[in-house]
Amino acid sequence: MAYSQEIFLEATNRIAQRRQNALRAAEYSREQLFREIPRLREIDFELQSIGATIAKAIVKAPADGQESIQSLSERSIRLQEEQDRILEEHHIRKDVFEPRFICEKCGDTGYIEHDNRTDMCDCLQKLMSDISGEMLSDNLTLEDYTFENFSLDYYSKSPDSDGKIPFNRMSNIYRYCVDYADGFTPHSRSLLLIGATGLGKTHLSLSIANVVIRNGMSVIYTTAPDILFKLEKEHFSYQYSEQEDTYHSLIKCDLLILDDLGTEFSTDFTRSCVYNIFNSRLLAGKPVIISTNMTIDELIGAYSQRFVSRLIGSCDRLDFIGDDVRQIK
Repeated sequence: MAYSQEIFLEATNRIAQRRQNALRAAEYSREQLFREIPRLREIDFELQSIGATIAKAIVKAPADGQESIQSLSERSIRLQEEQDRILEEHHIRKDVFEPRFICEKCGDTGYIEHDNRTDMCDCLQKLMSDISGEMLSDNLTLEDYTFENFSLDYYSKSPDSDGKIPFNRMSNIYRYCVDYADGFTPHSRSLLLIGATGLGKTHLSLSIANVVIRNGMSVIYTTAPDILFKLEKEHFSYQYSEQEDTYHSLIKCDLLILDDLGTEFSTDFTRSCVYNIFNSRLLAGKPVIISTNMTIDELIGAYSQRFVSRLIGSCDRLDFIGDDVRQIK
């Protein structure tokens, strides 16, 4: 998958910063340890000197210097054994001097050597995917949407015109969403949130996103009008690389939240995009949370019976009821 130059540069900069942070942290820990146990500093200095001396001896007189090299090597082994004993006595791990990289596979370089060739590490690929997702969700303030600040007090405990009690229905939906978030995996069921505006669909879907992100998985939130406008603009401006990045991010993230489906300006192109995004995630076994203000009949009219049938069959459906919470507030 080829990413745009902007995404590639941002990812490589972040990888480089990760490596620099790990090296700085290792050097800081090293200096702290040397201050506490001065003998370790002496050993480290002598080991470096021996290493440099051996290297020079090999270059200058590889044959004549064998006896000297052997003596230095034996001295180096004794020093390393002493170093290990000191660390063990102080209950310090033997790898204390090694940097702790986020990706041990590549050492936070973004690349690995394999079969005499240099390949991009999975961590750099994932980082580019995450950055692409961030660019799609960059206007989102997740702190405003949590399960803790979702209030059921705005839902009536009296039966509505259909004889349903909004408080009871929404309490069940709330508990379902909490359980869904706690047990989320990249292969969880998809959700279809249906109901009028102002009933909490966005709040609960983003509360799920908060938990999923805290658990280390990637989430993209976008409204249908925003993402479809972006895809349409990229397509008809011949920005095919950017369009490919966008599609890739929408399909590869662990959770996609597509809000306000049906409020976009509908064209053959946008309908095709909705089909492709949903079907691609479905085939990949990846969940999507779709929210809409439309009824099922309205969705069928806007898209098709076949698409809506597949949507309903592939999603757990949550029907929101009650009065517009925004107006009540």
